[in-house]
Amino acid sequence: METDFLAAARHAKAAPIGRGRVDYLVNRPAEGVHDPVDWLDLDTEQGIVGDRWRETAWLRLPDGAPDPRVQVSLTNSRVMQCFTGTDAGAVFRCGDNIYTDLNLMQAHLAVGTRLQIGEAVLELSDVVNDACGKFAQRFGAQAFQSVRAVENLPLRLRGVFCQIVSGGRIRVGDSIRCLE
Repeated sequence: METDFLAAARHAKAAPIGRGRVDYLVNRPAEGVHDPVDWLDLDTEQGIVGDRWRETAWLRLPDGAPDPRVQVSLTNSRVMQCFTGTDAGAVFRCGDNIYTDLNLMQAHLAVGTRLQIGEAVLELSDVVNDACGKFAQRFGAQAFQSVRAVENLPLRLRGVFCQIVSGGRIRVGDSIRCLE
């Protein structure tokens, strides 16, 4: 399994910089439910239409509202497959919304960077995705430790969180490009 974790770092470093494409999309209507879909509608207030973020966001504002900085989770498909395996549908167990080939490393994608995806614009959040307990339960302690290893944190192996700046529809196959 260690070889898979080393491959995750290689995939993170080799992903396209500044431009990518949407490989998979997932809607999460309820806790533990990860439905692969062909498109998602994004809204600045609701988050992903039909997704559970509004009701079950793990990060909340002082008034109890869900923190918009974690409206959308975006991750690298090939990196995640190093943890999940390549069986059809296995990658969806991660529970992210957008799976892409985009390079997510800190060196190439700064906090505040805006991403055009289909009709929507997302802004990269300052909230770090360093894996949660669910990731450890699904993929094991070694996977969890690999994502959180000091040398791997700048690689963002677990992906990033984004806030919706401008809503719209995104589809599998849409291009992703950095706006700033």
